[in-house]
Amino acid sequence: MKICVVSDYLPGFHKLWSGAELLAVTLGEMLQERSCEILFLTTPWDFEPDNNHDNVYAVKTPAKRLGMLSRNFPIDIAALWHLYRKLKSYKPDVVHINAKYLFLPTLIVCSKLNIPTVFTVPDYFLFCPTTFIRKPEGAPCTLYHGAHCCDCLPTLSNGTARKILARIPKCFSKAVLTLRAKQFDYFLKKVGAYIALSKLSKERLVGYGIPQEKISITYHYRLAKPRETKVSISKPSVVFVGWLSEENGTDILVKAFALVAREIPYAKLYLVGTGRDSFIEQLKEQIVTDNITDNVVFLGKRDNEEALSIISKCDVVVVPHQWPKEFGPVILLEAMAMGKPVITSGIGAVEEFVKHGRNGFIVDDFRSPAAFAKSIQQILDSPGTALQMGERARESADDLLGISCTEKLLTLYTSLLGEKKH
Repeated sequence: MKICVVSDYLPGFHKLWSGAELLAVTLGEMLQERSCEILFLTTPWDFEPDNNHDNVYAVKTPAKRLGMLSRNFPIDIAALWHLYRKLKSYKPDVVHINAKYLFLPTLIVCSKLNIPTVFTVPDYFLFCPTTFIRKPEGAPCTLYHGAHCCDCLPTLSNGTARKILARIPKCFSKAVLTLRAKQFDYFLKKVGAYIALSKLSKERLVGYGIPQEKISITYHYRLAKPRETKVSISKPSVVFVGWLSEENGTDILVKAFALVAREIPYAKLYLVGTGRDSFIEQLKEQIVTDNITDNVVFLGKRDNEEALSIISKCDVVVVPHQWPKEFGPVILLEAMAMGKPVITSGIGAVEEFVKHGRNGFIVDDFRSPAAFAKSIQQILDSPGTALQMGERARESADDLLGISCTEKLLTLYTSLLGEKKH
């Protein structure tokens, strides 16, 4: 079976990537092991990769510089043309989309060429231009996308985009956003099957109007083999892995760790990842103010294999996200699979993965540094309990990331091919 896997970015080819991209890579690897022929389609590379890349094709995307406009509307004619030529010549049996920017162009081309499509839902850009389904003040949004989104975009945008949006007449913004909703609703009907990564995500998709029979829950991911890191990790220690940002609660974690350090002066917090320069500067100022410069270590961006090695040497992994993660953040599952207890925010679908007090802690008051500090200190003060929780976490992850997901995907692909023939 010939499968195209579509991902906006890929580790080893692009500077910035996250859990969604890791899902795409492992999807391809798992299918290759079942004798599938895999072709990755992605945006132009940031650098020439070190490894063999005969099965990776870079789609030209000149309109990508237009940002939100080109992501929400199929205006990148070059991307459409290059996708059309490649897919027509390659003739895949199924195209599995795991992207946002390339989502619309790929779906349009596949519809034209009559190629079945599967879409792994990475977030809610399908029915929210900001992807966060929340109002500017932070309350959940239940209206889905439409003309009313014009109230959110200027507030939730940054820099130049915010200035431009502020100058656009409201009536024009409403018309454009109404058009966005209608075109997405039209193209979403072209998707053959949806992959949700949690029960809550599936419920949200069904609530939007996507037929339940088109949605299956499959976590097509498996743990990579850790590569020994040269970073010296001392204990007791806490680690955060991901994009350093307000969205991921890194600032909340730093404030929480200042409270932990008062009680456990030798504890260390390792921050693995990068972020906006301005935000990182704010973090460093906060660290100086709280007098914990010797306790917090910035390790910068690390590849997935080294990040896993760092996780394995720390006592606990903290995932303090501040906006709903209904897709089971990959770092959460990686930590559990590594046999580490996790502390995470009580928001989104985390209760499907983390059982409070058994394999980790769920912090309901997730905007409170003191609440996170309490859970962190509880684990660091009791190494024995941490080991027990970590072992239970490993068992939970093993159940979720079993080999059966490959079989489920192959069965799904086969059913789509059967529908195509009829």
